[in-house]
Amino acid sequence: MAEINASGYQSIRDFIQSKWKFIELRDITGQAILRLDTSDSRVSWTHTAGSQTLELTIVVKGADAGITLPQTFASSAIYDVASGGSPYSVESFTPFTMEGAGDELTVKHQIQVPKVT
Repeated sequence: MAEINASGYQSIRDFIQSKWKFIELRDITGQAILRLDTSDSRVSWTHTAGSQTLELTIVVKGADAGITLPQTFASSAIYDVASGGSPYSVESFTPFTMEGAGDELTVKHQIQVPKVT
């Protein structure tokens, strides 16, 4: 069986970055709170070029539209569609309860390609 070489993995990372453009924040039950795409100023790819770990960062505030306070955030999910679909990656984090308009949450969702074991 042949293995994928470094150029092949970079091609996969480039595909993910160009197609998996939506990040969803979820509550402690896994229900969606909001889903944003990379054209939104609150969302950006923040990994180092050429790294095997891709990182999609989202920053939200209590005053943002779509957030009803108080709200507890517990995971993020990556999609290639604006609504519906199945997530390609889900990452849990320590639950954070946003209570005021000035509260801010930063989530860095990381995907390793290839996965380091």
